[in-house]
Amino acid sequence: MYPESPFPDRRIFCIDSVSFYASCECRYRNLPPLTTKLAVVSDLKRSGSVVLAASPALKKLGIKTASRLYQIEQLPVRERKQILLVEPQMLAYMKTSIEVLDVLHQFAPLDAIRIYSIDENFIDMTGTERLFGTDDEAAQAIQSAIWEQTGIPVRIGIGPNNVVAKLVLDLLGKREGIARCGYADVSRLLHDFPIRKMWGVGQKMEQHLLALGIETIGDLAASRVEDLHERFGVLGAELWHHAWGIDSSPTTIDPTALFQTSPAVQRTIGHGVTLMRDYYQYEQIRLVLAELAGDVAARVRFSNQVGWTVHLGVRYSRHVLRSGFSKQLRLPYPTADERLLLRHLLQLFEPNWMEGEPIRFLSVALGQLTADQGTLQLSLFEDNRKVWRRKRLLKAMDRVNLRYGKGTIRLAVSFLDTSVAKRRLRFVGGHPGGDLHDTLP
Repeated sequence: MYPESPFPDRRIFCIDSVSFYASCECRYRNLPPLTTKLAVVSDLKRSGSVVLAASPALKKLGIKTASRLYQIEQLPVRERKQILLVEPQMLAYMKTSIEVLDVLHQFAPLDAIRIYSIDENFIDMTGTERLFGTDDEAAQAIQSAIWEQTGIPVRIGIGPNNVVAKLVLDLLGKREGIARCGYADVSRLLHDFPIRKMWGVGQKMEQHLLALGIETIGDLAASRVEDLHERFGVLGAELWHHAWGIDSSPTTIDPTALFQTSPAVQRTIGHGVTLMRDYYQYEQIRLVLAELAGDVAARVRFSNQVGWTVHLGVRYSRHVLRSGFSKQLRLPYPTADERLLLRHLLQLFEPNWMEGEPIRFLSVALGQLTADQGTLQLSLFEDNRKVWRRKRLLKAMDRVNLRYGKGTIRLAVSFLDTSVAKRRLRFVGGHPGGDLHDTLP
C-alpha cells in the first residue's frame, strides 16, 4: 500500500549534463557532442589510465566512464581511428559548469538552485508556470537555452522532490531526454528497476539487500520499514521512504553554510599520494614526506585544531614481496607544525624502511585532534620565544596561501623534479586542471 505523503508537491527539476567532460571537449573543438567519438582519459601515457568521460557515440562501442585506456586500444583499427583521446582540463570544465549555472539563473533565482555536482543541479521551478509553461515546456526551454548558450546537451528529471527528480532522471530521463514522475506514478514508473539503480544504494548495500531477497525498488518498498530500520538503522528507514518517493530534504541550502566551520571536531586529518614512479632514495622520500606533512599541518591549522597522534603509511611497489608498513606514535604535546610532524614521521620511517626498497605510495595523518586554544606548550629544552614566533609565522603563511591560492608560499625544494607538490598544484580534483594560466573567473 502506498503511504500518504506529508510533503508538498513541488516542481523540482534535476538537470544533468550529458557526458559533461566529453561534451566540454567537443564544444572546445566545435565538434557535435552526441555523435563525436571522444574519451577524456586521466593520463594518455599509461595504458591502465581511467576513462573519466566517454561521449554518447563512444559508449555505443562499449567504452564507458571508468573503462581503461587499453580497452580503447583493443578496439578494431577502423574504430580506433575515429576516436579522439584527450587529457582532462578541470579548470576549463569548472568554467563551463558556471556558464550552465548562469543559464539556470535565467529561469530561477539563486536561492532556488542547488549545485549537486560539477555536472548536475537541482532547481525549484514551483510557481513559474505562468512564466515558462508546463513541466515539459519549461524543461524544453531550459534544454534549448543551455544548448544555445553553452553547447552542452542536458537531460532533465522532474518530480515533486529531490529524490523523485533524481530517480526519474537516472532511470528514465537519461534515455528519454526529459522524464517526469509524480507521487502517484512512483510504483508504476520506478518500482520495476533493480535495487542497484536506487539512489543511495552502493555495491555493499546492494549485497545486503539481495541477501534479504530485495531485488527491485518495488521489493524495497514492499518491505517492512521496521525491519529495515532494525537491520540498517536510519539509513534503512530512509531508503524505504525513498522507494515510495518520500523525501523531506530541502532542495536549496544556505550557501554561507558551506563556509562555516562545523562545531563537531574532526578526529583525524590526513593525505596520501601515489607516486608516478618508484622512489628508492632517502632524500627523495623525505621530500615527499615533508610536503605531505606541510599539507596536513596546514589543513589542521585551518580547522583551528592541533593533533596528538601522527600516522605514517608506506606502500611498496607491487614487484616487492613486502607490501609496506603502517606506524603511528603519540606526540609529547599537540601540534599543527609541519616541522615537528616531519621529525616524528622520520622517526617512524627510518627504522622500518630498508634502504633501496621501492616506495610507490605514502600517507601522513594527524589524529586525536583537539581545538587549538591559542596557547603555547612551554618547554625546558627549547627557546619558547622561537616556538611562538614560528607559530605566528605559520599562521601568516596560511593567510597568504588562503588569499592568493594554495602554494603561493611553499618550500623551495618543491621545485625539484622529485617533488609531488609541484605536480599536485596543477591538479583539480585529482586530475590535471589545464594550462596554468587557465584560472577561474
